[in-house]
Amino acid sequence: MSAKAPPRPALPEAALARARTAFEAGRISLCWQEIAPLLAQDTPPEVARALEYLQLGCALYHIGDLEAARALNARLPVAQWTTMRYRLSLRLRDPAMAKRLRGAPGLSPRDRDDFRTSAGLYCLWHKRPRAGLPLYAARHNAVHFPKLLPAGVAHQPLGAPQDDTDLIVLEQGLGDVLFHLAHIRACGGHEGSTFTGLPKYGALVRRYFPKARFLAAGDLPEGPRPGHLAGDFIARSFARTGRIAPGGTLDSPLRRGVDAPVFGLCWRGGSGQNRREERHIPLGHLLDLLPPDMRILALQFDITEAERARLQADPRAAVPLADLTRNPTEVIDMIRPLAGVISVDSANWHMAGFSGVPLLAILNPTAHWYWGPQEDAASVFPSATTLRKADLSAPAIARWAETAEARWQARPLAARPEMPPHQRPLFVCGLPRSGTSLVMRVLVSQGLWTGETIAGNADNPEGYQENRRIRERHLKPFLQAIGADPRGVDPLPRPDTLPPFPGLTRRLLSSLREEGHAGQPWGYKDPKLTLLWPAFARAFPGARWLVVRRGRTAVKTSLSRAGFMQMHSSSPDYWDAFCAAYERRLDALEASGETVFSLQAEALMAGDVSGLAPVCTALGLPFDAQAARAALRR
Repeated sequence: MSAKAPPRPALPEAALARARTAFEAGRISLCWQEIAPLLAQDTPPEVARALEYLQLGCALYHIGDLEAARALNARLPVAQWTTMRYRLSLRLRDPAMAKRLRGAPGLSPRDRDDFRTSAGLYCLWHKRPRAGLPLYAARHNAVHFPKLLPAGVAHQPLGAPQDDTDLIVLEQGLGDVLFHLAHIRACGGHEGSTFTGLPKYGALVRRYFPKARFLAAGDLPEGPRPGHLAGDFIARSFARTGRIAPGGTLDSPLRRGVDAPVFGLCWRGGSGQNRREERHIPLGHLLDLLPPDMRILALQFDITEAERARLQADPRAAVPLADLTRNPTEVIDMIRPLAGVISVDSANWHMAGFSGVPLLAILNPTAHWYWGPQEDAASVFPSATTLRKADLSAPAIARWAETAEARWQARPLAARPEMPPHQRPLFVCGLPRSGTSLVMRVLVSQGLWTGETIAGNADNPEGYQENRRIRERHLKPFLQAIGADPRGVDPLPRPDTLPPFPGLTRRLLSSLREEGHAGQPWGYKDPKLTLLWPAFARAFPGARWLVVRRGRTAVKTSLSRAGFMQMHSSSPDYWDAFCAAYERRLDALEASGETVFSLQAEALMAGDVSGLAPVCTALGLPFDAQAARAALRR
């Protein structure tokens, strides 16, 4: 019998595919881990070529065998991967090789602009902005740079301010856009210009340049037109001030009566272009370093399911009920009331820093050139404290957090904003079975708009007076999303870590429009509002609240008899703790500084409707006592 043949070595294609995926995701160390064994093997020519490209790519980030990469770079013909290898030659401080590559035959204008961009970035990263910024202006035509200019727009370099054109192209990611907008505002002269870029950036322009116009890149009129790149305003600022930082902020920190000291948290930043793993701290490790009593709001836009589960299991943490990539101004408004933000280098630095919110800026080893020659986020954001990743520790975080919370406590409470009438609703809440439906029925008789409401049944023959769309589309899914009982019984949401819901205003108003609401005074009643009132108070800062109180014995008796509650218990004694939990939240609402009216249900049931007169006055509704008493008798 012949000897068994030795197993064939695994084909390299699978490892190569994994390496490419890792490289594109910015996980350069993982890419090198995959290709290093393959480099020592005999591989097919097409595989060997792909491995060489990845080997050089890893060396761009100073990962792998740099001497081997230097030798490979010198050995390859100058016409192969010329622009990428030029950038590598600069990173490896190999000027002779860089010069050879600049002399490669057949170079296109884009190739030469890529050389300029690479040289500009090299100077910027080596703290030579005066030389780097003019070269960096060629990035719009560079091969190895994201496409910046929309179709039909020709780059116009910045010259004298009086020669500026009207159109400004917002480029790169959210953090860059905020950095550039701050520079444009500091330079002046473009308050009424036209901006273009990704649609989501329109909200930023409307906020920070209210007289300007924003057109999404796909909505620009046809035909050629000149435009400035937003990033070029950094060079204009630098020529004026000698600093990379724009100076000043775009927004201000905020504190409202409904707020508590909460700290934002971001543990992963960057993109595939900048070795993302450098800007990453495992969530579990970071949570372990935070004070045990620190309340946390996750600001990570790409939370994995494992991370979400980890946060939901942590009693300190909350996860926003929003897509954080959709509308940056909603995220900024979520950050402004925070006591501080703890973050690796990401857009959160810019959103917190340009809002004046205390920022613990965890700096990765390769600091971005934005942070100046001292590699300090405080050079841009006065509210920032820079802490190098290697110096991260529990005592360092605790000391910073103590100072940040003291600053938060010292913030004056914000004045209640003037809101249009359709954003000043009446929210009616209280314990289930406390008489909220009866109260709402009387208010409807006074002209309060409620939309389509839940019909009556054996437990509530006159109807629940709860807007069907709001309850089914928004309130119950909100409770379910945070792991609470959508019926509001058990489990209840944790009151101390109720997550923000930045899109709640927009969603509710959209539902009202779908029902034909025409701007008249409107209200929504639901006992479950008691559990979520902070989120609704943030969404509608001009809202009026009506808390309906009823004696606990009567409430418990009614709860034990209601069919939809008997699934939990038909014993009145069961409901004591439940009532106490709701009453705790109602007490907090009444002490919050919100505009709150209180009403004793027993008085209304006895025919005294006078307690609703001031509510109607606040809503701009005439109070008709006769109609109110008629509604009681139905």
